[in-house]
Amino acid sequence: MDPQVVVDKKSEEPDLKRQKLDEVDEKCEEMSSYSDSTCSFDSEDERLVKEELNRSGDYDFDTTKQRRFVMRYPVNFEDSDVVDEPDTDGDLVHRLSKIALQKHNEYNLTNLELVRAVKANRHYGAGFIFYITFEAKDNDSHIIIPFQATVRYLPLQVTVYRVNPKP
Repeated sequence: MDPQVVVDKKSEEPDLKRQKLDEVDEKCEEMSSYSDSTCSFDSEDERLVKEELNRSGDYDFDTTKQRRFVMRYPVNFEDSDVVDEPDTDGDLVHRLSKIALQKHNEYNLTNLELVRAVKANRHYGAGFIFYITFEAKDNDSHIIIPFQATVRYLPLQVTVYRVNPKP
């Protein structure tokens, strides 16, 4: 099957977001042709996910442990699944990390500086919930400290639920 470019009728330019959605729809249609027993998850799927969640938590959740019971999605920093191009999901995670660190600095009266976002997982829940691991630097001692933050993202609203040094 050749990929088709969807054109926005107003601008006559390819609409890449619409094209991505159409590709997802096609995959769903393919999946729906399988029997119900193939697509639905079973107790073994649920057990694997719960075991991995208990072992690693939200931040280090190994998504390869999921089969058909999907709870967390790894964030590919080069993709634009959550944001519109030219921004990337990595740009978004970097911004969310800065917001979380700013909240940590205000609450703890510190002056830490973001070094980099290391990795992130996400899931849906009244927007996107991101579980971010990032590094911050103490400007006085120049020590790099790993952090973890839980941040909800809606296009016009960001809520930091938790931000702490990584245990």
